[in-house]
Parts: sequence; structure tokens; C-alpha cells
Amino acid sequence: MIFKEALSPERQASSQHNYCMFNVINGLSYMCLGETVLILLAVQLGCPDYFISTLGAMLYFGFLLLPLGKIMTARVGAARAQAYFWVARNGAALMVASASVFGYFSMMKTAMALLLIGSFFFYGFRAAGVVMSQPLIGDFTDDRNRARVIAVSVGLFYVSCLIALLTISFVLHLSPSLWTLTGIVVVGACLGFTSSRFLARIDETENIRRSARRPILPELKNILGAVTIRRQIMAGFMVNLGVIMLVPVSMLALKRGYGVSDTDALMFALVQFTACAVMSFLSGKVAAVIGPRKTILIGYILLLSIGVLWLVAPASLNGFYMALPFFFAGGTMVSMNNSVTHYFLQTVPPENRVAASMFVSVVTGACSGVVGMILAGFLLKLCITNPGDLLAGYRVYFLVAALLLSPGIWLISRLTPLPSEKRRLPKSWQDVR
Repeated sequence: MIFKEALSPERQASSQHNYCMFNVINGLSYMCLGETVLILLAVQLGCPDYFISTLGAMLYFGFLLLPLGKIMTARVGAARAQAYFWVARNGAALMVASASVFGYFSMMKTAMALLLIGSFFFYGFRAAGVVMSQPLIGDFTDDRNRARVIAVSVGLFYVSCLIALLTISFVLHLSPSLWTLTGIVVVGACLGFTSSRFLARIDETENIRRSARRPILPELKNILGAVTIRRQIMAGFMVNLGVIMLVPVSMLALKRGYGVSDTDALMFALVQFTACAVMSFLSGKVAAVIGPRKTILIGYILLLSIGVLWLVAPASLNGFYMALPFFFAGGTMVSMNNSVTHYFLQTVPPENRVAASMFVSVVTGACSGVVGMILAGFLLKLCITNPGDLLAGYRVYFLVAALLLSPGIWLISRLTPLPSEKRRLPKSWQDVR
């Protein structure tokens, strides 16, 4: 419900409860529908490597639909808009699941089209749904409880994800088949539909809808004139491009380079997600000491080390060694994402954040998705030439990818230092704006 005045403590408490319940159920849903299960489903269907790398890029390519969130919020409010998009998102997941039927009857072009279109709308409707999530959280919390509500809700999400991942691993161990994976996707979609009901119950003020109705073009002119924003766009582009080219292909290389089962592959995904959960709490403390700018830079360098780890990977599977790329993937992704948000909130005035957030997300998300989709697909076709030694081809891919991504270190280092950093920099750097 939308109120003209600030929410009462009772309505805030009710909304906080509904938001936490949403995160609990959404965590269960996400692990049934996320990138790992999507990649395993595509591998089971026999999709080519370049196509699977394209699926990994849909997470960012889907940002093209982000403006729909502003349009819907201006009409029905942030909570109801996200609930509507969550229903549409899980409907798209059912489209992904239907690809198995067509793949079973050897209609591969149709199956691949359903996978690609379904994953695009799955991630696109998610982007549209969460565009106003920060202002929404601000409405049903206050300065005294905001940090606690965010920490508890995020913690519940990660705990649910880990429970779901362990359950999925057990189910696939009992029945490692295409239809089991398809059933997991369907269950995840049903859970997603359920979670949207709790979103719709969240109360908010009229301020969010009023902000969404403001014209965005005048604000964009001011935003684009800021050097700080332009550098954030370039840095964010490289961060997302690095994730697209290195993280999804790591799961692909594990499956096809070493021939591991779906159950074993999910164990490595569990390592990655555990690293996400751990670093989600630690990255804030690290950023408080060295600043978000340096946290992004160090995270990006560690992300590139995934390419080096794959380059020198042993010829036969070593579980401890191969856990390292996935641990780095999870830890660096969440550290960089949290620090990018932290840096953004530190450098962009509150009155410009809605417009700036939308613009930066569309450019860094959609553009990196398109470039990553094309570049990763091209490199995989170029490098994977010997069917008898797929691992060697993946080693070459990761080497080339890491070299192509290395200029990102320089671009990220050019981010304007925050005031807390400037006090520790040489005087010649302190005039950078």
C-alpha cells in the first residue's frame, strides 16, 4: 500500500517481515534458476560452447529492460512493480524449462531459442524489478534499524541459497538427468511466484512514485558532465566484462574439460557461493580500511588470476586446486559489486542517484553483456579446436581472455579517489576531480 506520509512503526515492522520472507523464499528459488543450473541444463542439451557463454552474458544483457522498472514504478509504486516483474521473471524461467521438451525431440534450434529468449527475459525482468529496491528499503526502515534489516535479509537470502544448493546436489546425485534439472527449474519458478506475494504486501510512501515520474533527460545531462561518473562507467564496464568472460566459462571448462558430473559441478558452485556469503560480510570491513576504490582494484586483479589458475591447471582433476578459481570467482564478484555500490553512493548526490543508477546500470550492464557475449563466443570457437583435448583449448581461452581484460586494471585505477583516500595520496593526485 502507498501512503502520503511516513510509515508508522507498525507498518515498517510488517514490511520488514515481508521483505525478509521474500528473501528466504527468493534464495531457494534463485539457486534453482540461477546461472549454474542454467549452464548445466544447456550442457545436458548438448548446446555448443559459444552458445553457453552467451547465456552467461544474459545476466548483464538483461539490463536493457531496466527502464521498464521506472515506468512501472511511476504507475503502481516500487513494491507492486517488483512483484509484477517477479511474476514475469519466473514465467520466463518456465520458458527455459520448456526447452528440454524440444531438445528431447531433437528440435535443437527451437530449444536453444527458448533457452536464449527465456534467460534474457529472466534476467531482464529481474533488472526491471530491482531498479527501485534501494529507495524501497529506505522507506520501510530508519537510521536505527536499516543496517540490521539489510544484514538480516541478505543473510537469510544466502542461507536459503546454500540450503537449496545442497538439496539440488543431493537430488542430482540420486537422479542425474535432463528431466531432473528441468524439474528443479520448474520448482524454482513456483517458489519465485510465491515470493512475489510477500513483495506485494510491502508498504511504501508516495515519494518513490513521485521520484520515478520525474523526467530523466535533464538529470542525465548533468550526470554525463561529471568526470567521476564517466570513469565509473568505464570501470564498471570492465568489471562486468571480466565476470562474463571468466566466471561462466569456468563452469563450462570444468564440465567439458574434466568431464565431471552435474553433482560434482554443483560442489564447486557451492564453493563459489560460500565465498560470496563470506565476502559479503568481509568486503565492507575491507572497504572501510582501504576504501571501495582499492577494493574494486584488488578484486579485479584477483578476478584475472582465475585465467592464470586455469592456464596452469593440472591435466587430471584435482578437487582442492580447482576449488580455487571458483572461490576467487565468488569472493571477487561480491566484493567488487558491493564496493561499486559503495563508491557510487559516496560520489553521487542523493538527488541524482535514481537517474545515475539507471544510466550506469544500463550502460555497464547491457554494453558489457553485448561485448562479452560476442567476444567470449568468438574466442571459444577460435580456441577450442581439438575435440580430443578440450582442456588445452580452454587454457588458451583463459590466457587470451586475461590478456584482453588486463587494461581494466588501469581504467579502475583512474577512479577518482575519495576524500579519505586523498589524505593518504601524494599532493599531485589530490587535484583530481
